[in-house]
Amino acid sequence: MKKTILKVVLLVLAGVALVLSFEMFFIVRQDQQAVVLRLGKIVRTTTEAGLHFKIPFMDAARIFTKRLIEYDADPVAVVTSDKKSIIFDTIAIFRIKDLDTFYRRIKTVAAAQQRLDDSVYSAVRVVAGYMTFDDLLSDKRLQVIKDAETAARREAEKYGLELDQVAFKRVFLPKENEESVYQSMQAERNRIAAQLRAEGRAEAMAIRSRAERQRTEILSNARKTAQETMGKGDKEAQDIIENATRNSKELFLFLKTMEFYKTNLKNLPIIVGPEGVLRYLINPMGSGVAPGAN
Repeated sequence: MKKTILKVVLLVLAGVALVLSFEMFFIVRQDQQAVVLRLGKIVRTTTEAGLHFKIPFMDAARIFTKRLIEYDADPVAVVTSDKKSIIFDTIAIFRIKDLDTFYRRIKTVAAAQQRLDDSVYSAVRVVAGYMTFDDLLSDKRLQVIKDAETAARREAEKYGLELDQVAFKRVFLPKENEESVYQSMQAERNRIAAQLRAEGRAEAMAIRSRAERQRTEILSNARKTAQETMGKGDKEAQDIIENATRNSKELFLFLKTMEFYKTNLKNLPIIVGPEGVLRYLINPMGSGVAPGAN
């Protein structure tokens, strides 16, 4: 009987010891951090991995991750500076940096995500509100992300959070605005196309004008060169003729006669006597007497 009672007592003591061991110690993994509460108040925080002690039935340990946490919020509509609506679907990545501040102010990851949602979208609304619709569809959209991330990061630090990144999954139009925006975009593209065509026609006219001017200059220079060449040739021809006829009266008369016929009797049938130009054909030496004549 005594042995049975002793076994029961030992089993009870073993159970109590086991329960106390669970209540006295808690484990923090390498990717975790913990806050120790005593009667609901923060006693300490730890980021070191290993086995940690707490007072049984008085202390409680709350474990939180050190890893990056992803938060995918619902899309939100933003009104641009030119009074157009655009919807941003944003994702944020953050971690718990200051566990003491985090637990004192918001306590849970779900609450942190809600605060972060408010911070990010508040920053997006403010930054995007300064820009036009076209700016947000162009490369300035990256500037919106950067500015919104900077503003949201400052707000997240108040809750012990470190914002790692903010990104836009999608940027799209509300259904009721799509048609009007598309028409506006089409009209703008038509305006740009008309402007480009007008600039092209103006450039074509300028190119043709330059080409015509160059053509005129080239022809003028060519005519000038031709006239100079012809003048030089005529002068050389005159010099040659002058030198040739200086000592030959008959040659001079022959050339003058040919020049007269060419100038004054062009395309006109004529009858010449033997004393005319035929005498030069009959007697190339210019004696005026046919070969064999007495």
